[in-house]
Amino acid sequence: MSDLTTEDGPLPGHVSYQGQLLIAMPAMSEPFDHSVIYVCQHDEQHAMGLILNQPISGLNFSKMMKELGIESGNRRLATQKIYRGGPVQNDRGFVLHSLDYQISDITLDLGGPFISRPDGEELGLGLTASRDILVDLSGGAGPARSLIALGYAGWGPGQLESELSQNAWLVAPATQELIFGGDPEHLWGRALASMGIEPGHLSGLAGTA
Repeated sequence: MSDLTTEDGPLPGHVSYQGQLLIAMPAMSEPFDHSVIYVCQHDEQHAMGLILNQPISGLNFSKMMKELGIESGNRRLATQKIYRGGPVQNDRGFVLHSLDYQISDITLDLGGPFISRPDGEELGLGLTASRDILVDLSGGAGPARSLIALGYAGWGPGQLESELSQNAWLVAPATQELIFGGDPEHLWGRALASMGIEPGHLSGLAGTA
């Protein structure tokens, strides 16, 4: 989502962090302790993101589909983890996925980060909150890359900006490899490493910028 606009152009003073990663500083408490969040939307009125590294213990794709009454023959995804996306609406599912899959008027096109396919087409990310995508994933017709989360992290007007000014978060470029690849237990360290930061060099105390 781009900056808010008026008839004369963008409203001044607002910086959107949509498409970026928020990396929690060490002093951050639950439910964001050592979390990495992909910012799906950010404008002057609100921000919304999904925590990428809090898998829900005992819940995987196969078990979730069984609980939802969806028949699944997708062995590739059977053991894929389901994540705690944040403390807001944690009974609602969100799928962050590559844009080789879209549902008209439902999938939100998030833009980058992009990956290139062999045919040269660049794929960004989409966000879909619909049972239809789960049915398609179960049948092997869904997106190539996906992350399923229950709930989301949300901020009201100025709230995220305030937290950033207090150094509660680091902002890092997002890549699809960070979002979809590797062990979630190591994502916090990997995200810091992508910025050239050693975890041990971070202060445990958040200061004021």
